[in-house]
Amino acid sequence: MNRKCALFLLLYSAVVSLSACTEDSFFAENSQTAPGVSTPTVEMVFEAGELPSWRDTTYWGFVLPSSASFSLVSDREDLRSRPLGRFSTLPDSLFVDTVRVAVDSFASAAVRLSIDTLQTELPGEDVELTVWSLSRSFDADEATWQQAREGEAWATPGGDLGTLLGSNTFRFEADSLGLLPDSAVVPLVGNADSLLTAWRDSDGEPGIAVVLTGPGGTIRASRIALVAGAVPEGIDTVVSVVRGTTPGTFIYDPPTPSPTTRLRLAGLPAARYYLDFELPDSLGFIRLRGSTINRAAIEFRPTGAPAEPYPLRAAISAQAVRLLADPFVFGEKTPIGSTLGALELLSPDSLASGNTMQYDITSLVRLWSQAPFDSLPPLRVGIVPVPENRQFGFWEFFSREDGPGLRPVVRLLFTPNPSFLLP
Repeated sequence: MNRKCALFLLLYSAVVSLSACTEDSFFAENSQTAPGVSTPTVEMVFEAGELPSWRDTTYWGFVLPSSASFSLVSDREDLRSRPLGRFSTLPDSLFVDTVRVAVDSFASAAVRLSIDTLQTELPGEDVELTVWSLSRSFDADEATWQQAREGEAWATPGGDLGTLLGSNTFRFEADSLGLLPDSAVVPLVGNADSLLTAWRDSDGEPGIAVVLTGPGGTIRASRIALVAGAVPEGIDTVVSVVRGTTPGTFIYDPPTPSPTTRLRLAGLPAARYYLDFELPDSLGFIRLRGSTINRAAIEFRPTGAPAEPYPLRAAISAQAVRLLADPFVFGEKTPIGSTLGALELLSPDSLASGNTMQYDITSLVRLWSQAPFDSLPPLRVGIVPVPENRQFGFWEFFSREDGPGLRPVVRLLFTPNPSFLLP
């Protein structure tokens, strides 16, 4: 507790009169309308290092490239990335006019990327997309730029590319109506029937890679699919068959930096941070436990932007949630309970300017305040990006390990119970 607040509380015990220790715009609009406004209200600000206990940490891996809602195809100086996948669900029969008919052959095949135009960055000149068969199988959950699976390195970092299956050159620019292309198609050359039949018989092994070449840029694809023309047995027609990569992933270089003592949020592998802390039972002669908690918030200060290519590219939201167990025992598997307060918008520009991030934890502190006086339950909070599978970049925040003025803080606006002094 800072000296000003300590002195203030001693004066309160002598004259039975309170007012807020500090002024803060976060509570300004609540202080006049809070419950118990007819009795004195106090605002307190605690840095993490001033509380009886505080622990914080970052856990990551909640979303991997294999389970993300997008893939990156990138060829830049600071980021190389390529999707890997298998087309393992090709049909041996299909419905034609409500009748199931065996597939006689495949007449054509192409790989189609559905492009997220808002988060795709390409130069205003031609780029080339190529599709390759892999000469080595991979594990979608373990593959990285350096290894096909845990303990098995690629012969060539980035995947062992085998046969070139197809290529296409295109330019990512707006048309006459100002619309950007929302897809890119790479026709596969050679004998489509032989290739797709082999994939069907081997569950898509050993897989394919999609590679971007050219003067640099990144395509963010919401889906990578195989579009094939299937010829039903005994019928003079071609049926279009669309199949996604199952399983699919993408590998990238450089690797995501490991978390340090800083608190990290979002990114792939997705990161969230957990913390638990205690509030003092009493402040001088005033019991905080049992007081009316009008408002409580926890505030974090952002660090500088991560090195390229990892800063957030677009705003996301984050949510404070109640943790149902000790995160320093259960780790990333700690069960999550109810949400606390509203979503907080994370704007890259705002974070880069150093603006703090504040979360309403009033409901949690109220439960703590009303708990029996013979117990001191810790308050446990998780900060989770919402949604958790949309961002490649991340941001970090100062933790308990950092110096004064940088650590997280807890802000309280509360009304102590009335005191009755005997003459």
